[in-house]
Amino acid sequence: MTTRESERVESERRVSVQGVSTLYREAGEGPVLLLVHGNASNGRDWQGVMRALASTHRVVVVSLPGFGETDPVGDVAPPRMVSFIAAFLDVIGVDEVIAVGHSYGGLLAAEFALAHPGRVTRLVLVDANGLGRTITPLVVAQSLIPGPLAELVITALLLPGPALLRVALGAVQFRQPWRVPWQVWRDQLRLSFSRTFLRTSFDVVRRGVDLRGQRFVVLDRLRDIAVPTLVLWGMTDDVVPVWQALFAAWRLPEGKLAVIGGAGHIPHLDTPEEFLDHLGPFVRDDTSGTDPVPAVPQGEPRAADQS
Repeated sequence: MTTRESERVESERRVSVQGVSTLYREAGEGPVLLLVHGNASNGRDWQGVMRALASTHRVVVVSLPGFGETDPVGDVAPPRMVSFIAAFLDVIGVDEVIAVGHSYGGLLAAEFALAHPGRVTRLVLVDANGLGRTITPLVVAQSLIPGPLAELVITALLLPGPALLRVALGAVQFRQPWRVPWQVWRDQLRLSFSRTFLRTSFDVVRRGVDLRGQRFVVLDRLRDIAVPTLVLWGMTDDVVPVWQALFAAWRLPEGKLAVIGGAGHIPHLDTPEEFLDHLGPFVRDDTSGTDPVPAVPQGEPRAADQS
C-alpha cells in the first residue's frame, strides 16, 4: 500500500463526548468534511461518500446518540444534538468544518451553522428537514402515536417478521434500490433488532413533527447563513418535497441548488455517482456544476410552511 493510499484508510474510533460514549469514523487528510446522518439511519450510510472524498479531505462521520453506535442522551431535539456535535468536534480537536447533513442531519447541520457560524466554512443540505412544515403524512401519523402505544409498536417491530417488513418498507424511499450497497441493507436489518435505535427514531419524529407538519423550521433564518451552501435534493423525494429546496436555496445569501433526477429521499445511496458529481466539486471549491437559483421564486411558501 502506498503512502497516499494509507492516508485514505478508514479508521473507527470511540471517544467520550459530554459523558457519552461516541463512535465516529474518519479517513483522509485535508480540510475537515463532517457528514451527519439522518433519522432512522446511522453513519455507515456515508461510507461510499467518505471513501470517494478521502483523497482531498479529512472526512469525519459521527454516529448521533441513540442510533445504534453511540449511547443515547435522552433529549433528541436539535439544540441538544447541536450541542453534542459542537462538543464532539472539540474532543477531536477540530475548529472548523464543511458540514454535510442529510434529512434530520441536514436540519442539525443548518442549526449548527447558525449557532456556530465561525466553525462552518461551507454547508450542504441533502433532502433536509426544517426547510418548511410540509412532510409526508406517514411521518405525521407516526408522530401522533402515544408513548405507551409506541413502546408496543417497537416491541412488535423487534420480532423477525416485522423487522424484515420494516426494512422492505424502507426501500420505498429509494428509486433505484438495486444501486444501494448490500451492506446498507445488512445494517438496516441489524438495527431493526435494536430497541434503542427504534425508540430514538420514534422520539425524533414525535418531538419534531405534529399535526401541522415539521415543528423545527429554519427557513426564515437561512439569510443568516453567510457561507456558500449547496441544497442538494432528490427530484422524486416523497418525504420532504423538492420545492422546499428551491425556496431554501433562494433565501440563502450564497445558496446553490442541485436536483438529481431519478433520486428519492436518500440520493447518496440511491444515485451515488450523480450525488458525488454535485458534492465533490462543491466541497473542492468549484460551484460551476450547480444550478443557478432563480432571482425571484415562483410564489412564496404558504404561511403554514414558513414558520
